[in-house]
Amino acid sequence: MEPNKKEQLTELEVWRNQFRPYLDVFLDAYCITDPSGSVVEYNLAFTELIGESHRKIHKIGSFLKLLSFEGGVNPIQSVITEKAPVRLDEVKASSKAHPDLTLIIGGVPIYGRQMALVGALFTIRNVTAEHSLLLKYDEKKRDSVTDGLTGLFNKRFMEENISRSIKISIREQKPVSLVIGDIDFFKKVNDTYGHPAGDYVLKLVGNTLKTMLRDTDFAARFGGEEFVVLLANCPESGALIFAERFRKHIESTLFIFEGKRIPITISQGTSTFFERWKEGLNVDELKANLIHDADVALYEAKSSGRNRVCQAKKSKS
Repeated sequence: MEPNKKEQLTELEVWRNQFRPYLDVFLDAYCITDPSGSVVEYNLAFTELIGESHRKIHKIGSFLKLLSFEGGVNPIQSVITEKAPVRLDEVKASSKAHPDLTLIIGGVPIYGRQMALVGALFTIRNVTAEHSLLLKYDEKKRDSVTDGLTGLFNKRFMEENISRSIKISIREQKPVSLVIGDIDFFKKVNDTYGHPAGDYVLKLVGNTLKTMLRDTDFAARFGGEEFVVLLANCPESGALIFAERFRKHIESTLFIFEGKRIPITISQGTSTFFERWKEGLNVDELKANLIHDADVALYEAKSSGRNRVCQAKKSKS
């Protein structure tokens, strides 16, 4: 038979007295609720987290009113109704004192001497500052490997990935291809329409490129109007298909800046590496050759009329 409310509170008081020495050493906020979810005990850290006086905390009572959780999160439901321990990481919440909280919440049911549920203990770690620092760290890390204008990877990060992909290619015996593209007559775009128009074109080309990539592909802006795509497990034929699709996308895209249409095309060169491991292979040299071969093919595309794709004649297969 379930105890009545008075019996529950008596049992809860017995439990609190038994475990109070352990509760007193908690550095994180904690609170104890009765089976209805009303807060009956808490520490100073909980008060600071909530931002209400002791009197107001007891007057409001409800744990879910003192802390508002986003996304339908309900620790009371999990612990008291379902009678199951719970751990919730990076929960978004708000209180009177803090409108934007990130919390880690742990909760366990509390049982009386007759093994009837008499309440719950919740520990609340405020990781808002740590979460904010982590976001800033991730942002700085992302900025260190990406091009600020297009959002694509930068040259240094791409070169590191080319080296890594060549090693994987040798180990797994799968081809890796490189596509280098250069916007045709880009200087004329800047001279005729202005540098803001040039930036607009670069961004749109970059966005178009992003939509064409597989999860295993990498795209970078090498600088200026030059774009590089690294295609993992892709033979020469696949590189040609990709580059030709990209060329057609750019050719058919309407580049309109401040009401003026800007005709844009792109020339590309491709190269492919596919070689078994053997003594004396030098990854840095192989990377330099792969980039050089794609560059030579790009030069051929430019010199033979632009708005076309050429493949490196020295590609290994």
